[in-house]
Amino acid sequence: MSKRVCVVLGGTGLLGKSLTGQLVEAGWTVRSISRSGPPSGVVKRWWSDVEWITAALGSDACARALRGTEIVFHLASTTVPSASDVAYDIESNVLASVRTLEAAVSANVRRVVFASSGGTVYGVAQETPIPESHPTNPICCYGIQKLALEKYLQVFQLSKRLDSICLRISNHYGEDQDLSKPLGAVAHFAARAARGLPIEIWGDGSVTRDYVHVEDVAEAFIRAVNYRGSETIMNIGTGRGVSLNQLVQFIQEGLAAHVAVDYKPARSFDVAENVLDIQRVRHELGWEPKVSLELGIRRMILKAREDQRSRPVESLVL
Repeated sequence: MSKRVCVVLGGTGLLGKSLTGQLVEAGWTVRSISRSGPPSGVVKRWWSDVEWITAALGSDACARALRGTEIVFHLASTTVPSASDVAYDIESNVLASVRTLEAAVSANVRRVVFASSGGTVYGVAQETPIPESHPTNPICCYGIQKLALEKYLQVFQLSKRLDSICLRISNHYGEDQDLSKPLGAVAHFAARAARGLPIEIWGDGSVTRDYVHVEDVAEAFIRAVNYRGSETIMNIGTGRGVSLNQLVQFIQEGLAAHVAVDYKPARSFDVAENVLDIQRVRHELGWEPKVSLELGIRRMILKAREDQRSRPVESLVL
């Protein structure tokens, strides 16, 4: 019997690599599409089993890669929450994604599993933890484009019978995080602290987030493939809120050393608190986060120490 074929859009990102590895181990044939081509760094044992395709989201090459596939995991994004170029965000994410969805319809793709943002689509929390029924009032372009794509997926499901599930992810982290990109507090804090460098915090450190390990997130995406229920939107997090100051404390405990902190003025796009209610995904997918933040931080510190000699300090973007 032939293997099931899937496409991972944004396959070389943090979540993309973790998901691709788990898919290969589960017996899937995986086509990984990204603008950057195959990932660099330490070669994973499963890399040779993946078809790495260099293509932009919404391009003809991307459309061709969807042919003969059953599932598309849409993890790709050209921007981060701090980005402010609205036109570029719309063109490179929203418009490019819609073109990709049209190609998926033509290719008879069965389901799209979309990586939405539980950290930004809700905006300022009116209740905590935040359920999927919470109003969606994003205060940054990143959250707006994620929410727009959720709505377009609903349209495609109704009018073109392209099945989809949107997973609203909280702040995910992992050992393979790209430290040259300006996101990921756990990774950047751990890397700087392991090198004896001060940590920069925007605001007074009370900003609270829900940190979930990327391995757990990838498992949720795989479980969503065969889901037969009626829910199309699910939060993926831990349901546990941790402030930036608490995060520093956990890192200090992991290092058994004091960590210096440099507090900067607060940023306008940072909501004060974002913790997700995960009761729906527990019930619908039988999914539960397994990697505790404390364990995840210890793993991040070990990785940071391994990288200390090979990765220059200048590559750590705050």
